[in-house]
Amino acid sequence: MNRDRNDGPRISSVASPAPDRASRATFSDDPRASRVSLGSAARARRTWPLVALVPAAVGVIGVAVAIAIGAAGLDDMGRASDANAAATAELVAISVGARLAMLTTVGKKEAIQLASRRGGAELVLVSEQGDVVVDAMAAPPTKAFLRGVLNRGRGETRTARGRSRFYVRDLGGAPSSRLVTFVRAPPAPEARGALLTALAALTTLLVGLAATFGYLAARDANGEVEFLRKRVLAMTAARIEPSGELVPVRAMDEVGILASAFDELVGRFIEAERAYRTNLDRARAADRDRAAFLAAVSHELRSPLNAILGFADILSAEVDGPLPPEALEDVDQIRGSGAHLLALINDILEFSALEGGQLKLARAQVDLAAIAAEVLREASPLVSGRPVAVRLEGEPALAIHADPRRVRQILTNLVGNAIKFTQAGEVVVSLARVGAYARVAVRDTGPGIGEEERAVIFDEYKQTREERTRRRGTGLGLAIARRLVLLHGGTIDVESELGRGSTFHVLLPIAPRLPAGEARRA
Repeated sequence: MNRDRNDGPRISSVASPAPDRASRATFSDDPRASRVSLGSAARARRTWPLVALVPAAVGVIGVAVAIAIGAAGLDDMGRASDANAAATAELVAISVGARLAMLTTVGKKEAIQLASRRGGAELVLVSEQGDVVVDAMAAPPTKAFLRGVLNRGRGETRTARGRSRFYVRDLGGAPSSRLVTFVRAPPAPEARGALLTALAALTTLLVGLAATFGYLAARDANGEVEFLRKRVLAMTAARIEPSGELVPVRAMDEVGILASAFDELVGRFIEAERAYRTNLDRARAADRDRAAFLAAVSHELRSPLNAILGFADILSAEVDGPLPPEALEDVDQIRGSGAHLLALINDILEFSALEGGQLKLARAQVDLAAIAAEVLREASPLVSGRPVAVRLEGEPALAIHADPRRVRQILTNLVGNAIKFTQAGEVVVSLARVGAYARVAVRDTGPGIGEEERAVIFDEYKQTREERTRRRGTGLGLAIARRLVLLHGGTIDVESELGRGSTFHVLLPIAPRLPAGEARRA
């Protein structure tokens, strides 16, 4: 029995049916389902097709650049227009001022008015005190306005004609006077329309060409990506090998590099698949060889062991004459060692049959109470004079749908282990109905099982320190019991506390059913 003597808290270790191969699969076996899922994912990622995205991006960028260029050009033209108005105002002031210096007051008035009409400028002659001498402006200026203009000398201001550039010319003489010239700055450059027309035409041409070439390039790239996607989806077809097929590289661009890398990955899959198939064939061959070896060992070992046990029984029965007590003791030792060796061989062969899926159940309606009582009667001699009581309690008539031979094997293992490790106290087998299951509880007052080994108590070839020290058993008893319980579609678990014994709980189905364990290896 797989037990430990280490200290630890009371916990429950449960052995339940392992998931079958179908439940461990993470991908659908239907290739059409794989194609649907992959195709849906691909369509979900194509919300913004490359063929439409590239021309749109080129158009947006081109229009934005054209707007920026147009804004910069209009700004430069506006600055040039203002500079031209300022130069015109200065030039008119200088030329008219030079002429006014040679004229009388009446002549100055006529000259200023003539220059205003012909030059497109507004002129005003102001005295040194800021009084208007000659006014040729569209609206009479105020004295405060003129003082501000005279103080600045040149710059920009606003008149009745709108935004204007002005220049002040000191004419000198006695009395001193100043000539102020205003030239209207145009609100928009004169060449603005021509610039915008040319820019729009150039933008349309360049953006159209760029969008066309972008569309063609994106269409080719999208075609390559779509071709690669279809080839990858085609790998889910049933006729394709699991590792897939190579994708032809049609272009040495980024998509071609991707296809080449994918082909390299497929090549690695092919090599891995070959290695897997080779290893699988070797493993199958090893299983066949092991089965043949175990069959041969079963025959070659059991035959002489049965002969040894038979002759030991004959000697113990003193058929050929009485034997001295020493000889009888030696014969009993021979028979006990032979029986132990035969039990070890049977355990190994039994576990091999379970592991290989060769063991089949012969189910029938079984009286569980009758089997438990018989197991207890057969195990009673194992007490060997120790103060250990062995008894059965619970429901007297409890039928289950199971293999009677295997149920007896499970109970014999649990009861035998409980008696072996109980030095004083009792071993109790209790029967009860729990829903659609029959529960068998084997309780003892032995030393209990430590926490560390409780986690692996149902594993193969695991023994407690005491068993390893005595070199008894193979560590397969509980592993075989667990596999037999799972094969019936039940469960087995253990509760134990150091110094207070252990209780093994087994659940077996009452009604006929086909558990998952019937369809797979135990």
